[in-house]
Parts: sequence; C-alpha cells; structure tokens
Amino acid sequence: MLGFIKGLIKPLIPPLIFVAGFGVMLKTMFRNALWGMYLLVFLIPQPNIWYKFHDYPFGKDFMDLLIVAILIGIILQKIELQKSSNTYLIIAHLTMVYISVWISSLSFSLPLPISTSSSLVIEYKNYVEMVLMYFLAFNLIRDEKQKKVLIIIMACVLLLIAIRIFRNFDVGGSFRWDKRAGGPFETVGLGANHMGAFFAQYAFIFLALFFIDKNKKRKLLFLSTALFSLYPIFYAYSRGAYLATTCVLLLYGWLKKRILLILLIILFVSWQTILPVSVVDRINMTVDESGEMENSAGGRLDLWGLAFELFEENPLIGIGFDGYAMSMGGVETSRGKTKEHQDVHSIFMRILCEQGIVGFIIFIGILFRAFRSGWLLFRSGEQTWESGLGLGFLGCVTGVAITNLFGDRWSYFVLGSYFWIFWGLVDRYLFDLKGAKQVS
Repeated sequence: MLGFIKGLIKPLIPPLIFVAGFGVMLKTMFRNALWGMYLLVFLIPQPNIWYKFHDYPFGKDFMDLLIVAILIGIILQKIELQKSSNTYLIIAHLTMVYISVWISSLSFSLPLPISTSSSLVIEYKNYVEMVLMYFLAFNLIRDEKQKKVLIIIMACVLLLIAIRIFRNFDVGGSFRWDKRAGGPFETVGLGANHMGAFFAQYAFIFLALFFIDKNKKRKLLFLSTALFSLYPIFYAYSRGAYLATTCVLLLYGWLKKRILLILLIILFVSWQTILPVSVVDRINMTVDESGEMENSAGGRLDLWGLAFELFEENPLIGIGFDGYAMSMGGVETSRGKTKEHQDVHSIFMRILCEQGIVGFIIFIGILFRAFRSGWLLFRSGEQTWESGLGLGFLGCVTGVAITNLFGDRWSYFVLGSYFWIFWGLVDRYLFDLKGAKQVS
C-alpha cells in the first residue's frame, strides 16, 4: 500500500515544485529575495529534479529565471550591495575567463562572443551564474538566522542525495567499471567521479560544524550528513575523492580533533581489512603487480603532457576557453589525437593550457584567498559557530583543490556553486565581525 501511494505521489513532485517555483519567483521579486536564494540552493545539485521542468513551458529556463528574479528582487527591494576583500580578485577571474572566450572565438573561427549565437557565450554565462552565487550569498544572507537556515538547507540536500544513493545503489561484490554510484549528476552527463568529488568537497563542512555546534538537533543533522556521505564517496570509486577525504580528515585532526589522526593511522595500517572489498579492489588497481600505473591513472599523465605542449604555444594568456577540447577532440588532427583526448582530466592543467600563466596565477589566487578566508574565520573564536564554519571551509577548499587535480570538478554549475556559496557565507561572517570590532 505504501509503495502504491509513493508511486502516485512521486510523479507529482516535479510539477508541484515547478508551479510553486514561479510563485516563489514572484515573492522573490516583490517581497523577499531570500526566498529565491533558498529555493535555488535546494535545487542546484539536484538536476534530476529541475531537468524534468524542461517538459513544461519556460522549464528549460527555470534556473535562469530564478536567478533573474533574485536580481530583480535585490533592485526593487533596494538591498545595499557591499564589497568583500575578495570582490576584485573574483571579478578579475571572470574577466580573464571572458578574455579566454574571445581568444578561442578568434583562434578557432567561431562566432564572436557577443550574443547567444556563440556556444561559448552560453558556457560562459553558466560559469558566471555559478560564481554569482558568491555575491548573492555575501549580500543577501545578512543575519545569523539566515546564515544558519542556508547551511541547514545545504546539509539537508546532501543528506537527501546520500540517502537516495544508499537506498538505490546495490553494492555487489568486487569492483566493476559498469557498477558505480552516479547520483543525480548523471542527469547532466556527469559520472561517478564527479559525484564522489561533490561529497568529498562539501560533506565534511558539516562534520566540522558538528564538532562545535551546541544545538543538539543541528548536531544530529550535521553528523548524519557527514556519515551518510561516506557511502557515495566509497561507491563512486573515485580515488581522487578518497585522497581528498583523507586529506580533509588529516587537516581536521591536526587543527581540531586529534582522535581523527588515530583513526586514520588505524585505517592506514589495516585498510585492506576495514574497507569494503570493492573499494579495496579499486585502490589496488592504481598500480599493477609490476608497479606500473593502470591505464586510467597513467593516461592522465599523457593528457597533462599534451596540455603542457599547448600551453607552450601561448604561455602568457593560453590558447583560449575550451581550447584544449577543440585542439584535441573530434576527428584525427594534425597532432594525431582523437576524441578520447578531449578532457585533460585536471582543472589545473586545463587552466594553465587555456588561460596561460596569467589565468593560472589568478586561479591559484582564488584558492589561496578562499583558504585564507576559512583560516581567518576558524581563528576568530575557539568554540563558536563561526569557527566551525571556518574549519569546514578549510576542508572544503582542500577537497576542491585535490579533486580538481584529477579532473574538472570546478566549472560545472551543479558541482561548483556550493563552493562559492560557502565562500560568500564565510566572507560575510568576516565582514560582519570586522564591522562589529570597529563599532566596539
């Protein structure tokens, strides 16, 4: 009976959210821009929900319309826009990416990037919307209650996705390439590695908050989110996510909870006994019996070498946005490379190749300043909510840096937006703390 009722209700969820979403947009524009922000944060990493809107009128533009509604709400409600200490660096990053779009357009004889007739303009628009999350979080989320509500929404979203994967993914026995937990990102063509990276980047923010938060209900939510997230991390079988998770826990152990260091030592000594069989199989695949890297790992080194060759052609500002894929993809090229070489499998090498030294330095600056923001907030108090969020964001930046060494987990709206939202929240806290000190 329960299954029958669930079968009736489940198909109704997307159209109900869709219709309610337009009601939220109206309230966002004319009453409170926060409503749109809350809905946006709920939907971003769940394309399995909002891609179903595409069947309805204006459904393909739903997320864009929601963002526009928030911007209109900011204007109509006369919300004062403020600048953080990182505003100009982020603007410089977006400017460099747009310059890179122009370089590609001219180099590969594409339409000029001044209208949507250029596919690169559409990609750039999506990237800008992702980075825009920083400015929305920084300027809209002002008081303590709003900050906590937004973080609770994100915790609930991760927990919901993790539980759905836990219920629907059948582990089986040994590792198989065709049996990996993909999660909601498969809807937009992103695989298990991206899903594993998503949880490695964001789940342990809530573990850090669990360490410090005094509210029992929130502590239960945060701990549940962190623990359930281990399941998709394990069964995405992403070695980059495994490494990121290990490094984040090491960081937390060093800075806050020494018991994590003890647990990691135990894991290091007896991981082949403790971890699931399929996870052990996957880790053991990194090198074969002769000590050689398997194809997946070794192939990345080859691709990075190809990217460096392209970088050497224009080391200052690079070959242009998406230039690596256009240089290496499609039919046989003068370089003798085919479609399998379209993805460089490292955002660091991709940016070095496509945006040159200038873009690479700005990108490293973004990661450094984000880490610095987390550190400053962590050091702002011994046992405060702000300190927990700062520690969590330190873990987030660490996870983002490591997972992006082995692929592009940076430039996708559904994966990267939470990074910018958390950074906006962290910088909002720092901005408010600085203001409070000046007043006192």
